[in-house]
Amino acid sequence: MFAVAGWLLWAGLSSAFASSGLGKIAGPILAVLSLGAAVFFGYATFYASRQLPAAVGAPSVGEKAPEFTLADTSGNKVAMSTLLSEPIPGTEGQKPRGLLLVFYRGYW
Repeated sequence: MFAVAGWLLWAGLSSAFASSGLGKIAGPILAVLSLGAAVFFGYATFYASRQLPAAVGAPSVGEKAPEFTLADTSGNKVAMSTLLSEPIPGTEGQKPRGLLLVFYRGYW
């Protein structure tokens, strides 16, 4: 968003100082649009996102995750307890001490 705002500002200012008559009109319009985009992005990022309600049932940082079973990329069901109890391949039977959960939304 900042890149779009910066590009609009650059295009607006370069058009404003161009010698054609159309640039004298389009330049200030593009500059105002870029400033508006930057202000909106800042508002949404720093103010509006803090106004969202807290998740009531979400675990806190450091809290143990509830037991779950999900499908892996091959469609096989994998439980969290299985991941924590099976030895790590290539570590001579050493079991994992923890589990890192990464939630990836994908393209849906």
